[in-house]
Amino acid sequence: MIRKIGNFILLIFIIYAFSGCKKAPDLTDINPRNDVYYQMFVRSFADSDGDGIGDFNGITEKLDYLVDLGITGIWLMPIHPSPTYHGYDVTNYYNVNPEYGTLADFTNLCQEAKEKGITIMIDLVVNHTSSLHEWFLSALAGDEKYKDYYVFTDQATTGKLGSWGQNIWHIADGKKYCGYFSNTMPDLNFFNEDVINEIYQIGKYWIDHGVGGFRLDAAQHFYGTNEYLGYSVDFYDNIYFLKDFRKKMREYDPNVYITGEINLLTESIVKEYFIGLDSPLDFPIANKVVAAGASNGNLNYIKGLIKIYNTYLGVDQTFISAPFLRNHDENRLATEYDGNLDKLKLVAEMLMVLPGSPIIYYGEEIGMYGSKSNGEISNGIAIWDETRRLPLNFGDKYTTTWFQDDTFSDVVRNQEVKSVTEQLLVEDSLLNTYRAIIKLRNENIALKYGNTMTVYENNTSQLQGFYREYQYEDKYQKVLVFHNLSLLEQALPVVNGTIIYASGIKDVTNITTIAPKSTIVIDMIGDAHD
Repeated sequence: MIRKIGNFILLIFIIYAFSGCKKAPDLTDINPRNDVYYQMFVRSFADSDGDGIGDFNGITEKLDYLVDLGITGIWLMPIHPSPTYHGYDVTNYYNVNPEYGTLADFTNLCQEAKEKGITIMIDLVVNHTSSLHEWFLSALAGDEKYKDYYVFTDQATTGKLGSWGQNIWHIADGKKYCGYFSNTMPDLNFFNEDVINEIYQIGKYWIDHGVGGFRLDAAQHFYGTNEYLGYSVDFYDNIYFLKDFRKKMREYDPNVYITGEINLLTESIVKEYFIGLDSPLDFPIANKVVAAGASNGNLNYIKGLIKIYNTYLGVDQTFISAPFLRNHDENRLATEYDGNLDKLKLVAEMLMVLPGSPIIYYGEEIGMYGSKSNGEISNGIAIWDETRRLPLNFGDKYTTTWFQDDTFSDVVRNQEVKSVTEQLLVEDSLLNTYRAIIKLRNENIALKYGNTMTVYENNTSQLQGFYREYQYEDKYQKVLVFHNLSLLEQALPVVNGTIIYASGIKDVTNITTIAPKSTIVIDMIGDAHD
């Protein structure tokens, strides 16, 4: 059942051979459209019923906040029943976590979001199930059908570790099985066609309930290193599954959007995943943006981005990057930048002027803190990533309270962060910076759809500039973006165009300088609007 590398190389050859013969596509019409996504931990977002836990109805009632922010897509972290607070170990793929509401509540959320122009994308966690899933319990009880749903071995010792040196072999009821992430997360067997077909059915089920996209968790580990003893697997096997999954979902819903967690920093490998995904999550871009935002000068920032994007263009001219700053598995940016508001504003602007469908991690827009804890005990529970996923402070009755232990520094620091309600009233707040730059992006086709970046001719380490351009028949726009990475005011180069954005400035006429840690966007030619 292992596919041969030769077939993969042939596929690449065909893609390359025909890509040069096609007319440039209209990216404003192709699927998926470029969106601004908001990654949301349901538990922490908005509580509609006063139990302290975020829920689907809370999200529905806060959709206008997201519309006002400029969001056109929501990525919901796991929504399925699970024994854990985070939900990345599913016990039932065909229902929702009862703490979040009912299936009807979820379906209503999808419908209400769609009416407001927002797509709902859900985490699909199919690399593994919970060890409490009925499939795994049946396997342990001796059911041969479900034993083949997982990866068991009769070998007394394997001596094989996972891709980051972790133990992946565990024992339950005398049976040894693979759990790449934990003994409580047994891996599904991707060489079993029944498992593959089950995953297809799960996807179709959620499309029927209003879902418009899937973020595939651990997408580079479906065929994990040393998981299938006796078989030599590599990332091509993951790509083939993703390609088949996307094909099946596209046949069911031509507009469905498929992204996946490809946590790699090597763009030459990440690029291959565009064959199977609309958007691999763009860790290479994320790290370059965050590093440049933290610096006071970086001569190679734009050149580094262009190198990555050109690599992607070599696979697919219509590639949709999925850039972000930080996510639920990483320390929050405010912690990383020690609350430096100027850097947080600048990096928000840096993200929103990039190609693709950028992703905002909930709370990033108000400057929330969060960092991994070290197993300290809170109410009898060891705390690890909970402190990266703390409640969002709306400043009203919707604010969740599921985690409030102020022995953790992140909880205390977040008490000092101004709420959504407060920041909306402050003209130069971080939240209003996000609103302004997202509005700019959504209204300008070069920023929203342009898939190329060209370096500005006279860049310095302090002042980094680049062009974004979009053209299809009579649709055309070219913009020039400048970021002042430094702590000093810089002279604005004289160019033939109209300033359409300047950080924190409403009257953009007669601007000759660019403030420290700020951005200016210039419309060079043509209609600036979509």
